[in-house]
Amino acid sequence: MSDQTTPAPDPRVIERAEAAVAAATRAVVNAEAKAAAAADVLADAADAVSVAETKFEDFRGEDTKLPWQVAAAEADLAKKKRAHARAQARHAAAAEKVAAAGEMLAEARAELAQARVTPAEPIPDDAGMPPGAPPEVVAWVEKLTLYLESQERDDSVWCPQWQEHPEAVWRFTALHREFEISFQDDTMSSWWVNHFDRHAPFLFGRTGIFQGCETAHDPDRTFRFARRA
Repeated sequence: MSDQTTPAPDPRVIERAEAAVAAATRAVVNAEAKAAAAADVLADAADAVSVAETKFEDFRGEDTKLPWQVAAAEADLAKKKRAHARAQARHAAAAEKVAAAGEMLAEARAELAQARVTPAEPIPDDAGMPPGAPPEVVAWVEKLTLYLESQERDDSVWCPQWQEHPEAVWRFTALHREFEISFQDDTMSSWWVNHFDRHAPFLFGRTGIFQGCETAHDPDRTFRFARRA
């Protein structure tokens, strides 16, 4: 008998799938509400056309009605028909959105069901530990440190050979990844507060990653970034 046990489903995957189901459910409810409103508008438009048609037929059949009155009734009927056509188009579009939202909800529910029975992938011992900083991260760190001003203090430490510090590589790689996401989402304020400010003490603090570099890699260099020209 094997001692190996089947890994349990990943709770993080399940949580994301549950969030997707909740979002899809809200989308369905919203789409259905808009479709119901469009249906009411369509019904009102149909009633208006019916009334206008009756009025036009009555006016056209009465000898007491002047030509301009008959023409006005005909024009009103045409106006009501155009409004009805627009209401039909909006209702059809709303119905399509309900169908699309329903499909998304069905897919989200299927993914949630699958997540609840799919064993979690084993996490490697070195998961998340980059073997070295990728070139794009190195270029980004060099540019970041060029413009940093808040860390230029006597109690800050920097190591120009930061790539030889695995934790620094790990943290900067994570910061770079979140930076790109925040830049695309226009949430840079959140990146500074929730990401950079959280890592800065460990990267640049006197007791941080580079605390021993005053007497190691560069014994004469404390924290001083290059200034902009």
